[in-house]
Order: sequence, then structure tokens, then C-alpha cells
Amino acid sequence: MTGTRRRRADTRGEIVDTAMALFAEQGYDKTSLRQIADAVGVTKAALYYHFRTKEDIVGSALEDYTRRLTALIDAAAETPAGAQRNTALVDGLFELFTTTGGAALRFGQANPTVMAQLHVGETHLTQLKRLVAILAGDDAPAERTIRATLAFGALIVGVIGGELEFAGPAEDRAEAARTVALDLLKPLA
Repeated sequence: MTGTRRRRADTRGEIVDTAMALFAEQGYDKTSLRQIADAVGVTKAALYYHFRTKEDIVGSALEDYTRRLTALIDAAAETPAGAQRNTALVDGLFELFTTTGGAALRFGQANPTVMAQLHVGETHLTQLKRLVAILAGDDAPAERTIRATLAFGALIVGVIGGELEFAGPAEDRAEAARTVALDLLKPLA
């Protein structure tokens, strides 16, 4: 990749990251393209080079999240059940939720109306059901499916947070979420 292409890709990523943070903080409707451009340190014309609308930015972020989540689920499906698979999956989800995936999830929490219009929730629910089936097994008893679902939820709650407030630094909460998720999955290995 040439230097110019790399800078464009970096700028595009910075626009997405900055916009998603502003959308989660201020709300989608209250954030303008001008504010995003100013926060990134580019002109509005430079922002338009990468994205024409706020919806394009959100679409890019959610597409990236969905692609990465699907890749993690596909890898879990191709790996034999066991502690190594569970650890790789939890660590992959942990990394996703602490980067761009976390920004996408925080956006969804802060902007449920926009998320409903984009029909992303349906895709996310389908992926979660597939993940639970992979971890718990097809036609698994309730305890197995609940453990698999709660492991995913522990990572989201511990890493993303949201309405719930937990004591301690974010890093400690995130690591505790990873530990709880792995503990929940132990009997499924």
C-alpha cells in the first residue's frame, strides 16, 4: 500500500472512530458532519471524499463490526469444542468490543431509533443465536444455552458498560468480564 493510500485509509478510519464516539456521546441527530470534520481535523470536503452522509459513516462502522463478528463466529464453528476454542473466541470478542466493535455497540445503545431503521438488530440477533448454538450445541439443554448467552453478555456489559455503573477502572471491569465469560464457558468445553 502506498503512503497516500495508507493515509486515506487512516483518515477514513479516524473519521469513523471519531464520528461513532460523537454519535454515542451527543446523539446521532445532534452531531453534524461539520463537527465530525472539525474533530478529526479535516475539511468538510475531505470528509465528503470518504463519506457523503452520516448514515454512510454508521453503515461503514456497523458493516465492519458485523464482518469481524461473523469471522469470529465462523472460526469458532470450524474449531473443535474445548477450552482453546472458548479462550480464542472470548479473546477475539474482547478485542472486538474494546475497539471499533465497542464503538458500534455503544452507538446502538445511544441511538436505538437509528439502529431500528438500519435493521442491524436482526442481523446481530441471528449471529448471537448462531454463536450460542456453536458453543452450547444444537438442541442443548437450557443451562448450556444460558451459559453461552451469558458469556457473550458478560463481555458486552463488562467492556461496553452502558446504563449499568460498575465500580473500578474500565480495564479492571473488562478483565473481570473476560474471566466471568471463560468461567461460564468452562462446562461447555
